[in-house]
Amino acid sequence: MTLEKQFNLDAAEKPKTTQPSQQRRQKFIAAIDKQLAGMQAGNASKTWKSTWVWQTSKGDWFISPRYGRTPLELAPGLTAIKCSDAEDVVQNLEKLKNLTSDGKLDAVLETAASEIRSRFGK
Repeated sequence: MTLEKQFNLDAAEKPKTTQPSQQRRQKFIAAIDKQLAGMQAGNASKTWKSTWVWQTSKGDWFISPRYGRTPLELAPGLTAIKCSDAEDVVQNLEKLKNLTSDGKLDAVLETAASEIRSRFGK
């Protein structure tokens, strides 16, 4: 039994470096996956400390996506996504994940990363 028959082998090597934008995307997608896991387990804002999701006393749901501890400014002055219910929260988190994968949030993530880096130089 040879390995060539068991696997589809190739001579490819893992890149030694990745682009910063790709690293930011991967980090943000991992954070979204964590939020999705919390929502699917039923751990909305009541029991989960590091959640981006909360529900108001009026029943409105909001998502405040963050890069690290920094809220992302999705549009000028706007940092939260309003949702109608818990299912809508999950759908909007999936949309965020897809937009991030497609590179459409790179500018927003770069701005947040720059803001974080600027605090380290002081």
